[in-house]
Amino acid sequence: MKAKSKTLKKILSATLALCTLFGATGLAGCGSSSSNIQFWVYGDESELKLFSELTDTFNNTYGKEHDISVEVSSKPVGTYTTLIQQTGSSRSGADVFFVAEADFKRYVEMGFMTPIEEYMSKVDDIDVSDIPDSMLLKYRYDEVAETKSKSTDPLYGLPMEVRPTALYYNESMFESAGIVVISVDEENMDKWNNNEIPDNRGKYKRDFAKLKDVTVPKKGFYRSDDPCVNYGSWSPIGNGEIAVFNNRIAMNWDEVEDLARNFATETNPQASVKYGSDYGYYTEWWFNYGWSVGGDCLADLNNNGYWNYSLLDPEPNYKVNADTYVGEYTGKTYTKGETLDLIDKYDVPKGEILTANNDGTYSYNGKVVTIRESVKNNTGAEQDNLTFVELPSTRDAFERYLRLGVGRSTDIDGIKGLSVSPKPSYFTSRSSVNYFCGGKIAMLVEQSSYVKTISDTAKFKWDVAPIAVYKEYVDESDPQCDAVKAQGIIAGHSNSRGLMTRTKSLEEKGDQIVRFIMWMSSRNGGQKVLAKQGFFPNQESLINEVKFGDYVPTNIRHFAEAMKYQKAGDWWYLKNFTWIDVWAVPLNSNVRNDLMGYKEWILSTVSDSNEDLYDNYIKAENKKK
Repeated sequence: MKAKSKTLKKILSATLALCTLFGATGLAGCGSSSSNIQFWVYGDESELKLFSELTDTFNNTYGKEHDISVEVSSKPVGTYTTLIQQTGSSRSGADVFFVAEADFKRYVEMGFMTPIEEYMSKVDDIDVSDIPDSMLLKYRYDEVAETKSKSTDPLYGLPMEVRPTALYYNESMFESAGIVVISVDEENMDKWNNNEIPDNRGKYKRDFAKLKDVTVPKKGFYRSDDPCVNYGSWSPIGNGEIAVFNNRIAMNWDEVEDLARNFATETNPQASVKYGSDYGYYTEWWFNYGWSVGGDCLADLNNNGYWNYSLLDPEPNYKVNADTYVGEYTGKTYTKGETLDLIDKYDVPKGEILTANNDGTYSYNGKVVTIRESVKNNTGAEQDNLTFVELPSTRDAFERYLRLGVGRSTDIDGIKGLSVSPKPSYFTSRSSVNYFCGGKIAMLVEQSSYVKTISDTAKFKWDVAPIAVYKEYVDESDPQCDAVKAQGIIAGHSNSRGLMTRTKSLEEKGDQIVRFIMWMSSRNGGQKVLAKQGFFPNQESLINEVKFGDYVPTNIRHFAEAMKYQKAGDWWYLKNFTWIDVWAVPLNSNVRNDLMGYKEWILSTVSDSNEDLYDNYIKAENKKK
């Protein structure tokens, strides 16, 4: 017994020593006080180290000044969400925890979370007003209405980290193809062409011998001899041809495909020999294609949450070109640059409900509906100053995206695939980022979180640029023409994780918890620490403080610009994913891998998706009662 007693004393002494060594934040469970804020985290070794540093910084600064102490505790990645849910309504458990935006609404529906704006309004010494509204929207939700979130909905948390997307490109590969790379903002192109100013890298036009006698148009990608337009004839970039890539202007669909073909072996058999590449372009997401023309995968058919699967809507979309416009169905006031909701563009009386057909069209009173006459009769080019500019249909945008990766023998609504992108199955044993770092693909759409990995791994010159946007020029046959006839909205998606709390925790220590969450999300608090560790902050003003690896892309500020308009993906829209799984799983597993025909996919998924969405609507209506 005495021996055991001595052993026990040694264990207790060692434990106490460890607690002293690591401090309150370094080791969970070391004499923690119930009054301390319990912060549960998960991640790899570098992330856990970061969270510990963040918490220590808070405790030693703002926390010390306001008598707030936070303990950080790491949990296994695989069981993190289960542990949060299991302790959601208990008196013990996490006071502050991470929620991925995809899981947010589901968590709210479980009933153990409370909005925090009431507490935030009482804090006057932490400023979070510089967090973009587009990021805050991801953590707003009206659990009674159960619709896609609005800016007026209750706020349940704040973004901790955001991961905007951009186009990563292999600049060394571009240069080996004879492409001149410049970095000039669109509004500065005239002065740059006149040699009045340098570009963002300090290069004047006169520094590029190839461009001596060329006026470079305001395009993301320009080639002088044979640009490809709307799936027309194509040839590789010639030896005497002038080709210019501008990493400050978004390419349109034609330009990104034209450039991608030059580095894809299916379209340019010499690509693997000349450049070492297999493919020209890869993006996992359809979002910026559909969103750019004003479409989406969900449309509200009654302006009250009756959602319908609308990714196959075949009629054009319309961008408001007047200062304001009031929708005839919704009564919504649109401002210049916004696109009409589906029920405001279609000829359906206010209060009536369209019938969604299984081919993607819509009917009213037994007839397929068309565009309102008041919309069609007031539509023109950007320069015409009419009320609307016509954009492609959501279906056209979606199909354009699909044709990037399917084989050249595959038919997508009558047009063959391009095969400039690898199929999703190509990345079952490797990641697209590794593939890009290996020099096998020229352009990759990915999140900002990979900047450091690429910086440390890639053995070539690279940078980032805006992702593609819909844009149609007045004279498509003239490579020099950059006058825009119709342009879609700038669009893209970003992923994020937010910090949230439980109702039980708020009841006991709400002010302290909300102060910690606000500090972690603020420019002068946690976000500054994040930036110094190479993570992208919530605020554009901190972009110059982000620390990367040995190689820093010169156009890195584009990520900060993208945060202003990039939004959550379809997994965030509603509280469950079943309506997505119905169409997305066979799409990504079969259609994009050339294992299922496009028409077969439509017939087998659209009706089921709409049925699932209708069931959600009925449940939500019953809940309101």
